[in-house]
Amino acid sequence: MTPSRTVASAGTTSASTTSTSAGTHTGTRWDIQGLRAFAVLAVVLYHLWPNRLPGGFVGVDVFFVISGYLITGHLLREQVATGRIALGRFWARRAKRLLPGAFLTLLATGTAVLLAVPSTLWGQYGRELIASTVYVQNWQLASDSVDYLASDNQPSPFQHFWSLSVEEQFYIALPLVLVLVGLVLRRTRWHSPVRTARVLLGAVVVVSLVWCVVETRTAPGIAYFSTATRAWEFALGGLASTLVLSAPRTRVARLVRSGGSWLGLVLLLAALWAITPATPFPGTAALLPVVGAALVVLLGGHSGLAVLGRVAPVAFLGRISYAVYLWHWPAVVLLPMVVGHPLGTRTKLVVLVGSLVVAAVTTLLVEEPLRSSPWVLALRPRRVAVYGLLSTVLVVALGASTLGALQVQQTQAAAFQERLQTGDVDCFGAAARIGSADPCVNPRLADVRVPAPAAAAKDDANSGACWSNRTADFNVCSMGPEKGYRKHLLAVGDSHNNALMTAYRAIAEQRHWRIDVAGHIGCYLTTAEQWAPSQAYTDTCQGWKRAATAWIGAHADELDGVVVTHATTKSPVVVPAGSTNDQVVVDGLVGAWRAATDRGVPVVAIRDNPVARDDTLDCLALMQGPTTTSCDFPRDQATASFDGSEQAVAAIGDKARYVDMTDWYCTATSCPAVVGGVVVHRDPTHLTATYATTLAPYLGARIARALESGGR
Repeated sequence: MTPSRTVASAGTTSASTTSTSAGTHTGTRWDIQGLRAFAVLAVVLYHLWPNRLPGGFVGVDVFFVISGYLITGHLLREQVATGRIALGRFWARRAKRLLPGAFLTLLATGTAVLLAVPSTLWGQYGRELIASTVYVQNWQLASDSVDYLASDNQPSPFQHFWSLSVEEQFYIALPLVLVLVGLVLRRTRWHSPVRTARVLLGAVVVVSLVWCVVETRTAPGIAYFSTATRAWEFALGGLASTLVLSAPRTRVARLVRSGGSWLGLVLLLAALWAITPATPFPGTAALLPVVGAALVVLLGGHSGLAVLGRVAPVAFLGRISYAVYLWHWPAVVLLPMVVGHPLGTRTKLVVLVGSLVVAAVTTLLVEEPLRSSPWVLALRPRRVAVYGLLSTVLVVALGASTLGALQVQQTQAAAFQERLQTGDVDCFGAAARIGSADPCVNPRLADVRVPAPAAAAKDDANSGACWSNRTADFNVCSMGPEKGYRKHLLAVGDSHNNALMTAYRAIAEQRHWRIDVAGHIGCYLTTAEQWAPSQAYTDTCQGWKRAATAWIGAHADELDGVVVTHATTKSPVVVPAGSTNDQVVVDGLVGAWRAATDRGVPVVAIRDNPVARDDTLDCLALMQGPTTTSCDFPRDQATASFDGSEQAVAAIGDKARYVDMTDWYCTATSCPAVVGGVVVHRDPTHLTATYATTLAPYLGARIARALESGGR
């Protein structure tokens, strides 16, 4: 999964008071209120019209700076005035501010998921609901971003809680660090709360920013969600707060403040269009919105943004920005599922206006009354913790019930699937021969869907023993007999090769062959440079291909063939100037395959399987009755991507053979989502293990025929 640019934080800290010297309050910072309105509007508009405002997602960085600025200033004022930070009281105030709106949103959205969302998504959504409730959603998404099995996860209605999770972790860490450092240094002559915080936050800015740049290059998914790579944004806002605490008020200083605040606003506006979802982010690109926001909060007390922030609608938008953030994203995700089509202009306007209305109601009738009620104000930190824990348990229970309902479905489906697979069922799966002149039809399978759509996403044949996930190691596992086998083959490629593992295992057993299998994430045998999201990814892919070539050379005397297949949709190649994509693809395959054919080892190239609709499993989960044709995909679209294997085989000649299994997936006009009662795809491009198993007799026969005509 690539780093999400679909969610942002709302800047959950009040901007009602700040100070220009320790302990001196100056009232509402209208520039911060205007900045909050600017940022939340940018985020919402980006979510609804991403092509119109490509950098709107940088609103999250603006909110991180605001939070760092306000929270640090609040803590330092308390530390300067009293000599201590009351941790329990601080965290209780944060809970009173954050939890009512957050838990109301989570409960409402979780209920909507159970009522309106296909069961295929319950597993992902349930896990993210729980992660959001305990404020570790950023780490859940970071884990998914490096988990190949989760790479096709759809945006969830809880995904926006990643930024709130980062903020919550900041609220926990910053006061603890300030207290601990204060305890260590309190008896030294050098120590003062402001000076200590300044040095500490400056160090965090440097270390975290360096790590952010490195991680964006090597692991962009983690970099986007990680607390460590985002800490510098909070710290820079906090550092600005320490400077404001001692800011001079001379005429020159006022001129500098005015010019600097306008520069900050210009940087923020530039970020909305200069940064796009294609920009490596956060990395150095995040400096643009972060520095801009830091200049505004540091210097912007009398800027045009402060004037704008006093305008009633802008001030009100800043006031309700937290609730707008909470409610708008679930609507963006769930409304298309309810209406049955992507959001159009009218429905986007409904989301925009509806989010503002619901946010206003939540703020005025829930958040603010609760926060200011005498009963809530009288709650001691211990009671706040107890009520917070009970609320957390309630929402987590909702997430657990979602996962429990899914588990019941999957258990029932697995039992039914096992009975079908072990029984003698005519026309099951690929045996339906839907692309032949004489297809096999079994009326008993008309309303069968095995595995159940909710379970199909996990019906994956891939094995870690045969899989190299972001490593250059050439991991190989063997199927069939270790000795006395009739043929010895190597099946090698990316995840589309390893999706056929159950087929390879069945072929090895049926034909008494030994088949060694090896696969690498997004990487296959080609001398062409493959596109990759990071240099580290490129390096491991190149290393794995070198290792694969070396393995083939070392085992050439005993190999009867090398079987190759790869995805045509997810592994694009880099096309040098003056070349065409198709030619680069073909030349890359020919160059890599000659490592086998030049040593007398034939290559059998299997054409990539057709792709499915992006929402195939969701479609099947919602479809009732025996007809699933509305979930099918036209054959010309399912097979549109250029494979290159046929052309590469023709270029090599006698030592290479081409196998096209498309007729086992598709009729003359369409590629059904269900063939012979079996769900074909577990995601838009990968086969289910069940369908791969039913394909084995036919794939084995085609490979055998290819070896006989082009083998030794």
